[in-house]
Amino acid sequence: MLVGSITMLTSCKQDADDFLKKPYSVTDDDRIRYAEGQLGITIDRQQDWTMSQQYSIKVTANAALQNIAQVTILDGNPYVDVTNLLAVQSVTNDQTVTMTFRAPAVANQLYAACITKDGQCIARPFTPGEDTSLSFDDASEQAKAPALHRAADAFGTDFIINPPVYIEETIKDFYSFRSAVCKILPEGQDNSSLVGASEYLNTVQVRRNPYATYSLSLHFISGDGSDEDNIWYDWYPEGQTDNMQRYLIVDSYQDKDIPKREEKNSYALTGHNLYARDGNKNITEFMGGDILDFHLARGINPFDETGRQRVKVFMLNGYVFVACEDGDDWDYNDRIYWMPYGQDRVEKATVVPVKPEPTIPQVWTYAWEDNTMEGEDRCDYDMNDCVIEVNEKADDPTMLEITIVALGATRDLWLGFENKNGKTISDYQPVFAEGDRSQDANELHKLMRASSGEMVNTGNGTRTVEPFKATVKKPAGFDFQTCSFVLGAKVRKEMQGAYEHDFYMLHVSTAGTDPHGIVIPGKWQWPVERMRVTEAYPDFGKWASDHTQAKDWYKRPEQGKVVNNK
Repeated sequence: MLVGSITMLTSCKQDADDFLKKPYSVTDDDRIRYAEGQLGITIDRQQDWTMSQQYSIKVTANAALQNIAQVTILDGNPYVDVTNLLAVQSVTNDQTVTMTFRAPAVANQLYAACITKDGQCIARPFTPGEDTSLSFDDASEQAKAPALHRAADAFGTDFIINPPVYIEETIKDFYSFRSAVCKILPEGQDNSSLVGASEYLNTVQVRRNPYATYSLSLHFISGDGSDEDNIWYDWYPEGQTDNMQRYLIVDSYQDKDIPKREEKNSYALTGHNLYARDGNKNITEFMGGDILDFHLARGINPFDETGRQRVKVFMLNGYVFVACEDGDDWDYNDRIYWMPYGQDRVEKATVVPVKPEPTIPQVWTYAWEDNTMEGEDRCDYDMNDCVIEVNEKADDPTMLEITIVALGATRDLWLGFENKNGKTISDYQPVFAEGDRSQDANELHKLMRASSGEMVNTGNGTRTVEPFKATVKKPAGFDFQTCSFVLGAKVRKEMQGAYEHDFYMLHVSTAGTDPHGIVIPGKWQWPVERMRVTEAYPDFGKWASDHTQAKDWYKRPEQGKVVNNK
């Protein structure tokens, strides 16, 4: 592995290719018209070929965790899937930091996560570009609970039946939120040990009422148990048994069949209020460690628990859940409820011993077309002449890990860091061979152990070789989109003399240019040799023709027309 130490003071811009001489007077507009003919499309003149967006958000590290060491920005729920790390910053508890990061333009929901020194994690969703700040204290105001209705039934005359008054809570990440809970309680598996075995399995100790009202709320999020299933609970003021009140939740939700939509920014959960105390008294007089003890009912009758608790309260990702078992498989997913107040407000709920999925740095793929349109040097726009993958190092974001994965060019290539003042190859800092600026030491085919001008890893009969990987110092001012790399392509013999130097420089494409260099979020399957990108990715043309459409075109390749890059 090659490790560099590169220092650059840059203030980058993206220009057209910096030719010192242009004997054929090829303009950017000429290139766009040529690309339109080759690709069979009309290019939007507002198209800047950017598939990412830079965002900022102020994050307060006040999650209910001890020894918070980092705040991270992730592209998904860390308890559901492997996530990409977009930014990381060292923090201490309750510290507020501003995070600036680049994310795929199609991302409509991201997560901020507090991470402890020993790997504990609590994450919260936010909408990039709309949410300017984020706190992990999720308390919210609710309306004062209505009067209670008492009824004589199997529980005795002191039993209180909650009236069917519905409340709603909106949670941005409902579908991943539900997936995370269901993931740890697999169907048909005995999950009783997973959600704890202490004497407080079905008990929540309310240390502070976040709502300043006479109720807390309980929301159904998942489960297909019996229609006769109901929840009953005892409310012990300040943990004392002498003033216990017993309540039955008549589980008459208007809609238990939650639509199976894969993605949605928010979802309003219909739920019940958990009532307690006398509505004529100030609730703050009583919140000094109240205890809620949950049980399962069948209809209005207590359910025989056969020596086992049929309700278990647990915490996951800082949220409190109530899980019910109404049969004999003990998977505890027949009814799952959410109690929308945070981990800092409960004491005895069991924390599920589940760690988040792995987090990996966001990968950015750079794909270039190396030809110039000078003379007979024409483009085929298969976007595989040079393909590299770049990410920040997981344990050190000041370092870049760079992998050359494909070379479809038949000329020598050279890679440098962008420099706004660069005019010839000598003005750019080479990416790979620190201390050796020679063109030969940095030639990409040579680094890939390929012959000069040999096409590799582009399919259609080209040779397959191992990618070349290196770790280098991230230069000052580096940005994955606006200040990243420049590709040097050697001038062909028939063009020597038309240029004063052996290499011309290809910058990342910007508005007013053809798509000769693009930056793609994530790993990418590039077109096979001589396959136009519009054939390999039909939606590329939609996006190129209208910069507001099909921004995720790169996720939908035509199989058999791309190189499988797993």
